[in-house]
Amino acid sequence: MRHRAWLLAAVLLLGLAAWLMSRGDVEATSPKKKPRVEFPRGPREPELERSLRRRTLRPPALDPSAEPRPSRDPLLTALPTDRATSAVVFEASAIKESPAGKLWLDCMLAKLEMDSFDEIEDEFGIDVLEDIDRIAATSGPLVVVSGQFPSARFDSLRRSRRAYGARGALFEEEEGRAPVFGRWGDGLLLVGRDAEAVEAAIDRLEDKVPPAPPLIPEWASYGDAYGVLSADDVAELLEGSQPDIAERLRGAVGQVELHVDASEDVAIVADVTGPVAADVDDLGKTLGTALSLARLKAQSDGEEQLVELLDLARVSPRNGRFSTELALPLPMIQKAMGRCVERRRDGGAPGEEGTGGEAR
Repeated sequence: MRHRAWLLAAVLLLGLAAWLMSRGDVEATSPKKKPRVEFPRGPREPELERSLRRRTLRPPALDPSAEPRPSRDPLLTALPTDRATSAVVFEASAIKESPAGKLWLDCMLAKLEMDSFDEIEDEFGIDVLEDIDRIAATSGPLVVVSGQFPSARFDSLRRSRRAYGARGALFEEEEGRAPVFGRWGDGLLLVGRDAEAVEAAIDRLEDKVPPAPPLIPEWASYGDAYGVLSADDVAELLEGSQPDIAERLRGAVGQVELHVDASEDVAIVADVTGPVAADVDDLGKTLGTALSLARLKAQSDGEEQLVELLDLARVSPRNGRFSTELALPLPMIQKAMGRCVERRRDGGAPGEEGTGGEAR
């Protein structure tokens, strides 16, 4: 039963797993054409409308004399509010419809040794490709999944059900082993490292704690993936290859706001802010110089794919903050994910497959 619990948790984490899998080293290949890249520098009209539709949670109860507040997005409200936490939201529709997303889904199924997600629906009543709207993964002990789950069931996990709050329920093992599953209404599933993480999310949804600004502001919920990264988490990614920059980043950066477009090639925009404008400016100049040097080296080494990648990368300073843009061309992602697709080329999959590790 414990294996099944982690299997469901792994599926709900497919967005995070896909993101991590895309960070592997990739052998350079020459693309046939210039990448088509659309950087998500701000919300588009459909994304603004999407954000408004999702504000279905009533405002927190305040003193009658206080200024009224707008309704809220339940998924963003459920996330931790600690500024030292990183959180990234993945739009499920973008994952399943984009070329890169189809490759990621194939890799996820290969890692789970599954032919399709049908067995998840049969056992838990969750259609992974249709019922899930968004997946929010945090660096803390919580994952939040939004969608429509009227038929979700956890009976096969043989866990005890415990009501919590007005609309919440927890599903726990008697030994208190992780993960702990939670449900709030028919629209949110919660996966926590412990019961306290799930209970805290329900408390935020039901206004049992003082209201605090959300970790991801609703105006920043645009792109196919979006979120905020803490300085410590970003520094950890750089410690192995760029320890000096990692140390400077910890001292200068407060938070990194992230937006990703995966409609064709994967385009990433990261807006960096910090408490001291001069320190942020200096860090931006350092990163810009590092990109230029990396491009020159790639050019001298004849790495055409990397040169093209770095041609699309830039650092743009803006009054005590800076924006970093990076594009990952689809051929590079196909190369990285090719082994997963190759393993699944004779089986069914939610994404279209080809031979030799390339999507049709």
